[in-house]
Amino acid sequence: MLFFTRYIVLLFVFLAPLTSCKQTVDIKNKSESESVQSKENIDDEKVYPKFEFVKELHKFGEVSEGEIVVCEFYFRNVGNGNLIIKSIESSCGCAVVKWTNKPIKVGEESKITVEFDSKGRSGRQYKVLTIFANTKQKVKELKITATVK
Repeated sequence: MLFFTRYIVLLFVFLAPLTSCKQTVDIKNKSESESVQSKENIDDEKVYPKFEFVKELHKFGEVSEGEIVVCEFYFRNVGNGNLIIKSIESSCGCAVVKWTNKPIKVGEESKITVEFDSKGRSGRQYKVLTIFANTKQKVKELKITATVK
């Protein structure tokens, strides 16, 4: 029995250092996760353009049925690359949207023009304009409202 006890103690003494390898693995994994995290931070700061709108909601107020009203959404590219608006979709055919197809450079300003045709409409109107661009979020929404009398 004494021999068996010595054998267990010796086994423990020699195997104990092997279990400390886990700490090295954890350090390696930690370093890898920090590397992945810093890569994500680099991706966050990647060359993405970014919209900065003066306003994202335009209220036309009361308009007469059949009236066409126009508003403009002014914005600046505050990102790190040229901003390209690929398309803009309206939640309704009653809103016609116009914008420049040229890239907007960093720091440059531009505008999106919206014409709302109230013909055949009545009451409160709420329309969403969805902008598809080369920004990190890929999609940006603007809104217009009107009350047609």
